[in-house]
Amino acid sequence: MKGCRSVTGKLAFQEEFPDSWASRTKDADTVGLRATESRTFEAADYSFRVRPPNSERWAKALIGSLTLSFGLSGILLVPSGQLTLPAAILVSLASVSTVPVALRWFLGPWPRPILIKAFIIWADLGILAVMLLPNSPLLAMSSSAMFAIVALFAIIGTSSRVLGIHLACAFTALLFTAGMSILDGADPWTVSSLAVTVASMFVMPFALRPYIRYLRERADGALRDPLTGLWNRRGLFHAVGYLNTLNASPIHETRYIGVVVIDIDRFKAINARFGHPSGDAVLTEVASRLLHAASADAVVSRLGGDQFVCVHIGCRNKVDDAETRIRARLEESFSGPPFTTSIGSAGDSLICGDSTGAPMRRLIALADIEMYREKENPVGAANHLRLDPLGIRDRIDALIESGGPSIVFQPICDTVTRAVVGYEALSRFPFGHGSPYIWFRDATLAGVGPRLELAAIDTALRAMAGLPADAFVSVNASAETIRTTDMLARLRPHIGTRTIYLEITEHERVDDYRAVARSVEDLRAAGVKISVDDVGAGFAGLRQVVELEPDTLKLDYSLVHGVDLDPARRAAVASLTTFAQEVGATLIMEGVETDGELRVAVELGIDMVQGYLTGRPVSVEPAGLE
Repeated sequence: MKGCRSVTGKLAFQEEFPDSWASRTKDADTVGLRATESRTFEAADYSFRVRPPNSERWAKALIGSLTLSFGLSGILLVPSGQLTLPAAILVSLASVSTVPVALRWFLGPWPRPILIKAFIIWADLGILAVMLLPNSPLLAMSSSAMFAIVALFAIIGTSSRVLGIHLACAFTALLFTAGMSILDGADPWTVSSLAVTVASMFVMPFALRPYIRYLRERADGALRDPLTGLWNRRGLFHAVGYLNTLNASPIHETRYIGVVVIDIDRFKAINARFGHPSGDAVLTEVASRLLHAASADAVVSRLGGDQFVCVHIGCRNKVDDAETRIRARLEESFSGPPFTTSIGSAGDSLICGDSTGAPMRRLIALADIEMYREKENPVGAANHLRLDPLGIRDRIDALIESGGPSIVFQPICDTVTRAVVGYEALSRFPFGHGSPYIWFRDATLAGVGPRLELAAIDTALRAMAGLPADAFVSVNASAETIRTTDMLARLRPHIGTRTIYLEITEHERVDDYRAVARSVEDLRAAGVKISVDDVGAGFAGLRQVVELEPDTLKLDYSLVHGVDLDPARRAAVASLTTFAQEVGATLIMEGVETDGELRVAVELGIDMVQGYLTGRPVSVEPAGLE
């Protein structure tokens, strides 16, 4: 059963680098510098600002105290005799409103930008109320000094635009009260002196902002890798800690954390052959790909040398899919020196708001072990000598006995109408032992791959009763499982109730096509539709299509991603579309994530699409979809 839509992430390493690349790097220093500047800019735009926990705590306490002081100033104004009774009531209510706002600062996490803007608007309205309600306009002028205090906060928490709007309102209020004071009979020189004094306080934030920006750049630089612009090791822990405090409602909500460690294979050989500028270009290319593959609120870091780490925190599906996107992105072609990567992953549950330091170190260590296990033997032929087969079997037996793996269904849609016509069953596993790909790979190497695949298929067949009856369901099995097990006996009871697709997932070479073809023909004769997965990647090549004569072909994500921007990808997809039409097979484009990719599918006449744009994987309840 398939749960991860990627290949191993470990391509065959090219022992001989093409000399053509070396000839194109005569000005390698310039090329490397431009690449570095470009990637650093992307990384800076991508990231969120990190606030160290201690500094944040003190800042919140100070802002909460100043908020209470605003309320106190309003309360003290009430018995002064400067207010009418309705005005005194209004000022009292505004002053009391500072108490819950201050408590929010004292007790809650640092607010999001939209709440900070709302806080500034609330403060400005309160100040204006205090200024305009007293009988003395001259007293109102002195109250406008509070705008300067809010402006100091705006420097820290908002953009220059918000600060400018705030100060424009402050200047307008100041000029208005100054004019009213003169009309009220106040000495014009006294009014002018007070106005200049208060206006000077308004100008101070503009003088402080460049210096604060300079300090932020210095602090940010200490947490950044200067080459790629990614977080360094210190910045990684700060960023993940802050990420775990976002959207902390409730504060003890259970979330999931996934860590993916990436290492560039034989990076020293790249530096030795092409020079360090070319090696830097590879590092910045990997950094760029990781930034594009990661979700918007993930943390991407260069741990040092040729090793990177991506950390995702959030819902389980989001964390589960991170490694798939990263693997697919890293396997795209590169015009520079050819490179390959090894990847390891680990995950666990996490309490929102808790410290992330210890869990992060543990998960990075586990992912690192997984990564080096992959690096030592990329093809997996001898991994059974390094793995613990008995331990893996015990883990998988325990999972199956507990009813696992769990199943989610991803919609497959008509390309033109986007109506759901079917679902693909995908496996989900407990955190702590890697991605679904790692589970199935380890099970195969331990000799229990078919057992785990069949358990996943059985669970999917039971769960699909909650899906619409007119939608087909696609379940996944490797060619080895189809050849060595009685798949037909499992599928036969369900063939009469809905259309069943058996999707052949194969990233290892099939040596006995005749045996697989015989099993496939028996399944087809019984009414099961046959689909070949990942066409255009791995070993799911044209020979497998010719030998098995599938009813459906699924284009691999590596071809689909960016097909609207890459003429070569579009040409490849167009050729496969024509091929599918010639052999009478329907075509599914999987991994569709953008409107541009969907537009290409429509233009090329592809039958069905599948991806996050048209539908995310969901679990199924007896009454229907969640």
